[in-house]
Amino acid sequence: MEKRLPYGQLENVDYRYIKQVRFIRNKTQKEMAVLMDVDHVVISRLEREEIAFSPLNRERFIEACRRLRVSNAELVNIRELLEMKAKRGYK
Repeated sequence: MEKRLPYGQLENVDYRYIKQVRFIRNKTQKEMAVLMDVDHVVISRLEREEIAFSPLNRERFIEACRRLRVSNAELVNIRELLEMKAKRGYK
């Protein structure tokens, strides 16, 4: 039986997804900042968890994911990757 993907994966994103989405879409922090309508320093600080991933930043990230056409399947894969890294003790 094939595995079905749950809908609404964008609702479960957090700061850890920013770097992974950037990597899969081959974007720099500056390019991602333009898509999110923030300064590139904000992207850097969000990725390092130096500032909180506020609801405003979350909404901007969700909109950037829509512009980049990030699919639910890709978000599920990112979530699984992050879970594996957490199990192995990676940051």
